[in-house]
Amino acid sequence: MTVFQTFGGQAHWLWIAAGVLLCAGEMLAPGVFLLFIGLAAIATGLVLIAVPLSFIWALLLFGVFAIAAVFFGQKIYGSRNTISDQPFLNRRADGLVGKTFALADAIKGGEGTIRVNDTRWKVRGPDMPAGTKVRVTGIEDATILKVEQV
Repeated sequence: MTVFQTFGGQAHWLWIAAGVLLCAGEMLAPGVFLLFIGLAAIATGLVLIAVPLSFIWALLLFGVFAIAAVFFGQKIYGSRNTISDQPFLNRRADGLVGKTFALADAIKGGEGTIRVNDTRWKVRGPDMPAGTKVRVTGIEDATILKVEQV
C-alpha cells in the first residue's frame, strides 16, 4: 500500500504542510536548523506528487533529503570558525596572553594585580615588587592571569 492510498491520494500535501510548518517554526525558534528539515519535507512532498511511494520509502527519501539539506546549509552558512574582526570580543583575557605589563600591585603570596587600560586584573605568579614588567602566559578561572617576569 502506498502513502497515496493510505491518505486518500493526498499524502504529498501532508509532507508539504509539515515542511511549511517546520520552516515557520524557524521564525519562532531561530537556529537555522528547522529551515533545512522543512525544506527536506517539502522536497519529499514534491517527489510524492510525481512518484507514489510506500510510507517507508517516503521516510527514507525524507532522511536523504534532510541530510543533503543540512550539508547544503552548512556550505551556505559556513562553519562557526569564521575569522572575526574582533576575535576576543567575549574573551578579553585571551587577548592579553603574550602581552607585557607592569605590575600595579606587588605579587605577594602568589597574587597581585596589573592595570590594563581602565581595568585591574588579578594575576598569579612568583612574588615580585610593584612596577616589575611581567608577561601574561595564561589564564586561570577566566578572570585570573598567570604571569612571569620579563
